[in-house]
Amino acid sequence: MKKLLYLLIILPLSACFDADLSLTVHDSETATMSANMTMGPELIQMIASSGQDPCEDGVGVQNADGSYSCLVEETDTIDNLIAKIEEEEANAGAAGSVNPNTGVTIERMEGGLIRLSFDLLEIKRNASETGMDPAMLGAFQSAMTGHGIQMSIRAKEIISTNGSLSEDGTVAMFGIPLPALLDPAAQLPDSFETVVRPD
Repeated sequence: MKKLLYLLIILPLSACFDADLSLTVHDSETATMSANMTMGPELIQMIASSGQDPCEDGVGVQNADGSYSCLVEETDTIDNLIAKIEEEEANAGAAGSVNPNTGVTIERMEGGLIRLSFDLLEIKRNASETGMDPAMLGAFQSAMTGHGIQMSIRAKEIISTNGSLSEDGTVAMFGIPLPALLDPAAQLPDSFETVVRPD
């Protein structure tokens, strides 16, 4: 999960992909983080040429159309997930390296509530620093039409969210079309934040 989120942050937007990221709070103690990323042939070749395994921590599937899907799921106690994120943040800071956990924040709040967020700031910043000329940028935006990043947070009750809310009030959703990442005029928040009541 963390490595896939890290890929979303550092990937040059020169190939199309689709990503479904979800965080499910089962109760006050347990949660599941899930990431399902489908990458086009060009992106797979780019990652393979760097010597990296695009699905080291998950289950990868080569699709008939040449794309590649990677599903990563991690179920753990909420406190363990929080501790892992904090530990890797501290280690990354000490080493002066990039934090592979960038992207997810879990925080316990008063009254038994839990705040969950997906960081969009680094993804937006990376997209804005492509250095492409306007003509090439337009071509990439057209090629990316129909592709995007979908995020969802599930819990017994959603208290607040800056995304859209399901009719039953248990799922908060936020979607980013890939072309919007390359559009300076696109109005995207710095994070997708949701506060939930776990049980």
